[in-house]
Amino acid sequence: MMMLPLLIFFCFSALPPHMAKPSNYSDQQALLAFKAAIFLDPLNSLLDWSPNHTFCNWTGVICSSHRQRVVSLNLTDMGLAGPISPLLGNLSFLRVLAFRNNSFEGHIPYQLGKLFRLRILRLSQNNLEGPIPSSLGGCRSLQFLILSYNYLSGSIPSELSLLSNLETMVLGVNNFTGTIPPFLGNLSFLIAIDLGENSLQGGIPAELGMLSQLNSLNLRANSFTGSIPVTLSNCTYLQLLVLYQNHLSGLIPWEFGRLSELQQLNSWGNQLSGEIPSSVGNWTQLQVLDLSRNQLSGRLPPGFGKMQQLRRLLLSVNHFVSGSSDLSILIALTNCSNLEDLELGLNHLTGVLPNSIGHLSSSLSILMLGSNEIGGNIPDAIGNLTNLSLLSLKENRFNGTIPSAPCRFLNLERLYLGTNNLHGRIPDCFGQLKRLGLLSLSQNMLSGQIPEGLGDLPQLRELNLSHDQLSGKIPASLGRCKTLETVDMAYNKLTGNIPSEVAGLQNLQFYFNVSGNSLQGSILELSKMVMVLAIDVSQNNFSGGIPSALSSCKGLEYLNLAGNAFEGPIAASLADLKNLEYMDLSCNNLSGKIPVAFKKMKMLQHLNLSSNRLSGEVPEGGAFATLDASEIMGNLGLCGGWINLPPCSHSKHKHPFVSKKHFHIDANVPVPLLEVWPPKISYEELVDATGEFTDENLIGTSSFGSVYKGILKNGRNIAVKVLKLQDEHAHQTFIRECNALKRLRHRTVIKIISACSNLDFKALILPFMSNGSLERWLYPHEGGGCKLNLSD
Repeated sequence: MMMLPLLIFFCFSALPPHMAKPSNYSDQQALLAFKAAIFLDPLNSLLDWSPNHTFCNWTGVICSSHRQRVVSLNLTDMGLAGPISPLLGNLSFLRVLAFRNNSFEGHIPYQLGKLFRLRILRLSQNNLEGPIPSSLGGCRSLQFLILSYNYLSGSIPSELSLLSNLETMVLGVNNFTGTIPPFLGNLSFLIAIDLGENSLQGGIPAELGMLSQLNSLNLRANSFTGSIPVTLSNCTYLQLLVLYQNHLSGLIPWEFGRLSELQQLNSWGNQLSGEIPSSVGNWTQLQVLDLSRNQLSGRLPPGFGKMQQLRRLLLSVNHFVSGSSDLSILIALTNCSNLEDLELGLNHLTGVLPNSIGHLSSSLSILMLGSNEIGGNIPDAIGNLTNLSLLSLKENRFNGTIPSAPCRFLNLERLYLGTNNLHGRIPDCFGQLKRLGLLSLSQNMLSGQIPEGLGDLPQLRELNLSHDQLSGKIPASLGRCKTLETVDMAYNKLTGNIPSEVAGLQNLQFYFNVSGNSLQGSILELSKMVMVLAIDVSQNNFSGGIPSALSSCKGLEYLNLAGNAFEGPIAASLADLKNLEYMDLSCNNLSGKIPVAFKKMKMLQHLNLSSNRLSGEVPEGGAFATLDASEIMGNLGLCGGWINLPPCSHSKHKHPFVSKKHFHIDANVPVPLLEVWPPKISYEELVDATGEFTDENLIGTSSFGSVYKGILKNGRNIAVKVLKLQDEHAHQTFIRECNALKRLRHRTVIKIISACSNLDFKALILPFMSNGSLERWLYPHEGGGCKLNLSD
């Protein structure tokens, strides 16, 4: 029986050398199978992957020196696309598999779980999808699991609890769901965990506090709820704690003062409440603290002054208070010599800025104190912060004049001083701030002229001087600010024309607003703003026609020309503004017909043509389908199927409204009736008397029509009975009622005053009875019987 195995052994031993397969042959076959699945290799990275070359010399491949087995496959940043071949699971000596920043797609092969020697699995920044294969629990030597920036989904598999040597788990920016598995607390070698930007929920497990070596915990942008576990204070080596954009609530644990190695705590966008514990003074290594957009309250602890490494302190959008009149927190922060970014806006800070603000770090680049209740003058000492690129003091109670101190901020890019009580002139020296890109001084009491020097700001993109008391002309020098994107000078006392240099700012692409001033002249030059999204020149004294050239502003979404003296017809070319959503042409002297082409403006949601002199038929359908009657009122020449508008006459004279020239009574109205009535009342008089037949003056309605209350110019109160002409018997009804009222004479029957009639409108004018109808007194609708007694 022993002869058969020996025979087989000698048979194989006797194979010729050229037919024997090397021990690493399976590695070569696995690599070739991997290459065969790749359908995109833009850098020709795998060009040398050929059986004609030793595979240990192929790009990205490293073999062991003794056995020549593949121990590392690193194809990082090569732009490769295709699935990951499951045959890679045959690389049994593989220790490093790194495919970061490619376009690999499909699922992570289940067969990778056979790589028991694997220490590093880095598949981040690809297009992988599906769950993490539970087989990865077989990679018992794994130390680094990095799968971030993919489209992986499902829950974190429980089999990962077998990875007892795991040091780094990075699963961020995927679509994982479920909760954080408590077993992570048992992986005692874990140094870094990143589960950020997924769809995980539930609480943060207290078991994570068992990770005594934990250095970094990133749980950002999920849906975690509950409080921050006190047990995390046991992770005394923790340097990075990122919890922002979740639904965490409760207090910041006082025990966190034990985290003396902490360098960054970022928990903005949660629902944390209470005070910041005084124990944070122990965070002497802290560089970044961001607790903005929470519900924190109380005073800011003076312990911040002990954080000498602090670079960024962001506490905006909370409920912090000063607790003193001198904003002592700013005094404490003068010890933070590395401070670069200080943001305390949208709180309830009060008091005045201390002169010591000038002793803050010379490295300070961002200072945001806006939306508080800070008052007093802006101290000159603030000018010592010469490295500032952003200063926001908006929405406070600052008074006095704007100091010249900001003129020393030669690196200043954004200056917000709006919504205060500042007065006086805009400093001329602002023109020296060559890097200034945004200047907002709106809603103050600033006066005087706009400085010519603002035209010397080559990087100015946004200028907001609205709601002040500025006077004089718009400086033509602003036309030199070629980078301007937004200009708002609304509601000042500006006069003169819009300078052609300013109107011709072709790069203006967002907003141009000069409404509420006393500007005049033409707006033709505005047609050069071909990129602008919004133009508002309302409530001025502009005149002339609305330029048809405005149709060249192809990106325009908002156009407000209301409250000026524009006249003539509405340019039909405005219908070429395909992106226009809002157009207000009300309160001008426009005449002629409404362009039918407006019906084709599919984006138009708001159109106001009221209080002009427009005439003719109001178009129907398209953009007019949602038009409100109030948006066409005040145009006595309009007609059509609208409330308060008469039907249009399609006879020779299409003007639907009755004037002295066109007024007539139907020939069928009895002549004797005309002889006994007072002088005729025109349709225009009825429109004025009833406020254009508004609902406020509507007394009642019935099948015959509607009755409106009105007051004639002579002060007489009238009731106007307007017949519903859609009824085929309306004309006969009108004649019969005229005849009946002509003959009737009784103290309980009101006398007719007059009638107004043409082909499209018929009404009777009656005295207005302030006590209502007899029916209302005889048959009250609410509570009780007849309101009249026997004496009545």
